[in-house]
Amino acid sequence: MEDIRKVIIIFAIGILFSVFVFSSIDAIYNTPDYNDFCDNYYYDIKESSDVNSINCTPIVVSTAAQRNCSESDGYIKYEYDENGCQSGYVCDTCSHEYNLARDKYNSVKFYISALLALIAIFIGIYLPAHKNSLNEWIGTGFMLGGVFSLLFGTVSSYSSLPTIARPLVILIELIIIIFISYKKTSNFKKNN
Repeated sequence: MEDIRKVIIIFAIGILFSVFVFSSIDAIYNTPDYNDFCDNYYYDIKESSDVNSINCTPIVVSTAAQRNCSESDGYIKYEYDENGCQSGYVCDTCSHEYNLARDKYNSVKFYISALLALIAIFIGIYLPAHKNSLNEWIGTGFMLGGVFSLLFGTVSSYSSLPTIARPLVILIELIIIIFISYKKTSNFKKNN
């Protein structure tokens, strides 16, 4: 029966720690909101019979303007007059700006979660289990929470990391897990 309680406590600490990490990040560092970058501008569309009777002349966007806009990671956004006719256009890069802000947010979220995960893992490794058997349960829970935080932080921001950093991050995380395995195995042998 004690083993079931031990597993429950370890998983509860692990899950609650990882939830704590990500809720703390969200509380301190706000997620970019799409509406802060792109306005949801909806113009009042006239009935199709009204627009057709006005005889709107469509705006023709040159190929060079389309190419320049595309190279700026934007798209052509038409402006409309009170009759619902195209009156001009702009190169709208708001989606690109939002994606850049979201990538920056994901990178910061990853670095903070990785730092807190490493702290939890080292607390779990170095919590003195020989002084109190409960410390072993708590330490293992912190290590599990650190691993969860590391895993979820990596998954949520993997696409935001530079291509060269991705395999390095995975390698470092793999080394950390192997280190934990050796450290905990040697501690377990010492305690027995």
